[in-house]
Amino acid sequence: MTSTGPLNEDDRYRTSTQYRLWSFTPQSLHTFRTTTNQLAAERVREAVRRAREARSADDASGTDSRSASAVPEGEVDCLTVEEELKLIAFYCRQTLQLGDHLKVPTEVKATAIQYIKRFYITNSVMTYYPPDILKTALFFATKTENHYFRLTKFAEAMSKTKPEDILASEFLLTQGLRFTFDVRHPFRALEGAVMEMNAMASGEIDGPALKGMGRKVMMAHGKAREYLKTSALLTDVYFHYTPSQIMIASLMIADRELIQLYISTKIPSDHPSSPDLQAKILETLEQCAEMLKTVEPSADPAPAEKKEISALGKKLKKCRNPDMIDLVGLQRAKREGEEGLDEKVVKKRKLEREQSAKEGEDLFGPSLKK
Repeated sequence: MTSTGPLNEDDRYRTSTQYRLWSFTPQSLHTFRTTTNQLAAERVREAVRRAREARSADDASGTDSRSASAVPEGEVDCLTVEEELKLIAFYCRQTLQLGDHLKVPTEVKATAIQYIKRFYITNSVMTYYPPDILKTALFFATKTENHYFRLTKFAEAMSKTKPEDILASEFLLTQGLRFTFDVRHPFRALEGAVMEMNAMASGEIDGPALKGMGRKVMMAHGKAREYLKTSALLTDVYFHYTPSQIMIASLMIADRELIQLYISTKIPSDHPSSPDLQAKILETLEQCAEMLKTVEPSADPAPAEKKEISALGKKLKKCRNPDMIDLVGLQRAKREGEEGLDEKVVKKRKLEREQSAKEGEDLFGPSLKK
């Protein structure tokens, strides 16, 4: 058996669930989202049809229909894929603001946003209301990032929120995440790269190209971190690039000359494929940087964008799936229904759910060829 040498960072990343389950080409990601949107629209229209029939039956019998207000009138105008993405981006910003309000670390906010974005690849905002999901995602992220936050205290910090509101979506979220909770972020990689560049700048380690550039490194570090804390989270870069690529791309936006010199120290000039390799690396980083730049870190939504989001919010209220509006009620009914069942039946249902979750591993099809 021959040795393949020590694992590098890319090798380690390729063993992660983030790479295997949550890495997509732009085309495949768009296909998944389109399919999700179309299926959700069909289910919304079918659920509205059933709700209208039930309301008509209640009216005929003189029964007061509590769900009448949840059923839209006329033709159901469903959201498009692009409209859903705009709403998801808006609620991801809301998650950042909620995280700031709760004073949780950057990693918690970043993980919560990735949970939301992953969840809505195979779930629609027309089915599951984002304000419900984002609270659950943020609370769940405090667990996975080891930042203890008591549930009651978490709920009390938000208006009109009870602990059961947060827990009602927890299993739905874990299903949507395919029971994978690890999120690899570029923050730690940034700190490591900056430490190395500072050492090169001060002459502590070999890297004459960066000698005396300590101030440039410091300035690039601050700007790059701002891109990672906002732009990287609000775009799709996590689905298309590795954490190290996202990190270097953010530094490239901050100071292109500095990063080109840094990359040159990593690829020996006497290496036969050096020019081609550098060109290939820079091309990938440029593409990632362009995606990052579509959302500026400090840019607030323009008035026109706010107006559009407001209109989309009103449209969403008219095309939500009426069967899924009361998640707390659904969870309670399910729990009460199982409490009266025989233990064997409960165990059988549990096995069926586990089997269903296992089969869901194939939801995205085979792994992408890299």
